[in-house]
Amino acid sequence: VNRISGEEIAAASTSKDPWASVNPALMGKISDKVATSLATWLPTQSAAAPAIAGAAQAAQASANKVAKNTAPAAQKSIQQASATAAGAVTGTTTGSIGGKVNAIVPSVKGAPGDGSVSLTRAIRGELSRSGVALGAAPTPQSYRVEGRVALKQAVKGQQEIKIDWDVKDPKGKTLGTVSQKNSIPAGSLDGSWGKTADAAAAAAAQGILKLLPSKTAKIN
Repeated sequence: VNRISGEEIAAASTSKDPWASVNPALMGKISDKVATSLATWLPTQSAAAPAIAGAAQAAQASANKVAKNTAPAAQKSIQQASATAAGAVTGTTTGSIGGKVNAIVPSVKGAPGDGSVSLTRAIRGELSRSGVALGAAPTPQSYRVEGRVALKQAVKGQQEIKIDWDVKDPKGKTLGTVSQKNSIPAGSLDGSWGKTADAAAAAAAQGILKLLPSKTAKIN
């Protein structure tokens, strides 16, 4: 029903075995591209969604496993996310009734087209479905997830886009940043983001949730 193909350049090797040049970093790069292509294609197959849902989960799990062995500087696509922790998460914070983590998500900044609206709505939806209690205004117990988009000038019909999600604790300290980057056809996101926003948010939420505490202490 679909074929994903491509090529990567490996470093030269004196070994007679060509696979000797294929290191974990290269395999991670290939896995990222395959997972991204699959994640982009799957939503278009709504009729077959129940049958292939398991395949999507398996692809993501495989990509996550390989990512542990790849170089930190490996480039991630817009549908893949890499989280960089700026400080340790304490695990519990007093203040949320019922144990849910409270957070606010301001409007995403710098996105072309309707990206600010689409990305903000999409990431709020992903976090809410994952059990994060979202508020309209900050409180002394609220974490903060700030999204910003940077789009470089077009070069030969392509533009580099980067989305950063800063996760901050209730005191304003940055716990870490989830970054997404890819090269897209120039101007392709100047209008409606559509499912691109949903795909980007779904991947980013995985990294964001790792930076947030798993739960908060219940008020007595």
